[in-house]
Amino acid sequence: MLQHCCQLLEDRQLKIAFIESASSGYLTSQFSIHKNSGADILLGGLVSYDPSIKVSILNIDPKLIETYTAESPQVTEQMCRLGQTLFQQADLIVSCTGLLKSGGSETTEKPVGTFFICISYQERIYHYHYFLSGHSEQKLKTLTQKVSDALVALLTTTQTSLS
Repeated sequence: MLQHCCQLLEDRQLKIAFIESASSGYLTSQFSIHKNSGADILLGGLVSYDPSIKVSILNIDPKLIETYTAESPQVTEQMCRLGQTLFQQADLIVSCTGLLKSGGSETTEKPVGTFFICISYQERIYHYHYFLSGHSEQKLKTLTQKVSDALVALLTTTQTSLS
């Protein structure tokens, strides 16, 4: 599905950028290695793994992180919105937070394996929430698949509705 997603982005001449936390640049790297992605679709990415980067580089209000945690839908949405200012040429911004492994803001309601994704496209932000199991590398592979699936669905749905 990743290859299909990259081809779809290329065919539509769309540019994508990533603002990542839990995935630590994995999504950006996976989108860069397919076909001509680096040159044709991928603008780049920012890894904001530590909350201090979210605050100092992305300008996320520290009170938002304090209130909801760095791994939350609210912070993920704000990362996506602020990513639009960093990557102004991007047609799509994908932001990701979550709990790849123990040590974050895990709770019984938000266990390790919880991921939040936001995709900005055509002046709208789409929200996704996943629970992924397996070891860290398996979670990242599954996350990449889920993001690719979401992008393909979004691009084909919006294309159909625009026709």
